[in-house]
Amino acid sequence: MDIAVHQQWLQDYFARQRASAARDPGPLDLKMEHSLLVFANAARMVEAENFSPLVGRSCLLAALYHDVGRFEQYLRYGTFRDRDSCNHGHLGVRILKREGALAKEPPDVARLVLAGVGLHNRFSLPVHMPRQTALVVTVVRDADKLDILRVMDCHLRGPEPYHPAVVLQLPDDPGLASPKVRQAVLERRSAAYADLLCVNDFRLLLGSWYFDLHFSSSRRQFLRDGHAASLLQGLRDCPPHADVRDALLRELRAAAETA
Repeated sequence: MDIAVHQQWLQDYFARQRASAARDPGPLDLKMEHSLLVFANAARMVEAENFSPLVGRSCLLAALYHDVGRFEQYLRYGTFRDRDSCNHGHLGVRILKREGALAKEPPDVARLVLAGVGLHNRFSLPVHMPRQTALVVTVVRDADKLDILRVMDCHLRGPEPYHPAVVLQLPDDPGLASPKVRQAVLERRSAAYADLLCVNDFRLLLGSWYFDLHFSSSRRQFLRDGHAASLLQGLRDCPPHADVRDALLRELRAAAETA
């Protein structure tokens, strides 16, 4: 089955969900655009990495469908914050099964796609995943991160107030700061959504994603796109975020020089 058939299926499903929206459909539009751009990121990674045809196709479909649960999540709960609603990865798996979106794919492809969708939003992955599963999941996670950076850079450079759903209902309070986010950045590891206290913590978390990318192609794109640096430069030159921002910017500049 041609990938275009799946792209059309997602467009049709999105249109049905959008038509039933009782609240502002703007966040749904953002998620649809995001899904297509994550697919494009994954396509670049598949081209750059030496994957088998099975893994390559599974990566593309898992990337395309990774956020299929977001539409129903927003319609039900009015938020994209999983901790305040539901696990959108698990919801996406249920939707793909319910709607039969993968019914015409070979069983091995369907299995890998469902794993990619169901695991893409885990903070930490299972330790002993089969290699093919791990490749699909990590491609989706990297491709997802790269486009979330674009979305957040565009949104946070725009006029305030920020849309609550886009910034996960976090307060835009410059006096707040999460010690756990700060510690994660200084220890050169990815910060956790659960530790966010404010929008500025979110900026730091997004920059810290560099430490959690799995492929050289995704690391190069992260640095080339420049969205993380832009987000970090939006932080004020004062406590409580300036010093950790500067440390992270130094890390990214050093990585760019050797990329």
